[in-house]
Amino acid sequence: MDQPSKAAKLILLGTGFGLILICGFAIIEERMVVTEIGFGHLFLLIGIICLMMAKLVSYETSFLSTLFPNETVAELKQRVDQDINQLSHENRVGNAWAELESKVLTDEIDSEQE
Repeated sequence: MDQPSKAAKLILLGTGFGLILICGFAIIEERMVVTEIGFGHLFLLIGIICLMMAKLVSYETSFLSTLFPNETVAELKQRVDQDINQLSHENRVGNAWAELESKVLTDEIDSEQE
């Protein structure tokens, strides 16, 4: 399994180069004229943006690093285990508080009935 950042970088590179290739074919077939702004320039712009985003994925400080973390399988497993342990701890604490509240309420009801 690839790292999420590596997979995202490959997808963005492929998309960017593919869109630029489409623009190249459109220019060759004279469906797109470089000197006149048209619909084909949108593909070129999106292709360039995809290439820039692919470069940004590898930087730790970019906004894409939170979406596509650069972690190995072992780091991913450790992070998921920590999340699971934290959730189970929170559930145990919540259940303990619920039991304590239940006991206090039953004691109060019993003392009022006497």
